[in-house]
Order: sequence, then C-alpha cells, then structure tokens
Amino acid sequence: MAVTKPRNKILIFRLTQDEYQALQTASSGARSLSDFARTKLLRSLEPALDQQLLELKSTVARIAELLEKDG
Repeated sequence: MAVTKPRNKILIFRLTQDEYQALQTASSGARSLSDFARTKLLRSLEPALDQQLLELKSTVARIAELLEKDG
C-alpha cells in the first residue's frame, strides 16, 4: 500500500452545472472527482517546471563555459 502525505489544505472553486457535468463525465473511472481534479491540476504544472529546469541547466552550462575560459 502506498504511503501518502496528509492532505490538509483545501482549495475551493465554483463551477457551473455544465462545467460540473463535464468534469464528472471526464472523471469516469477515477477514484473520486477530487482525485481526478487534483491529478489534472498538478500535472498541468509539470510543463512549467520542465521549462524552468531547462533554463536552469542552460544557465549552469553557460556559467561552466565561462569558468573554463577563465581557468
């Protein structure tokens, strides 16, 4: 059984009836509507994190190049 961190923060937002219906339809097969929404929301952040990581790697590579030229 997987060990998970306690989820003690709450995020509340309102949906129209149509939005709620669409979410329910999309989440069929998920453990719960909350789990589905949480997973989708958190996965939407991954591209931003990936982009930041690429920029960081690029910056480190430039710094390494500069250090090699000075050394």
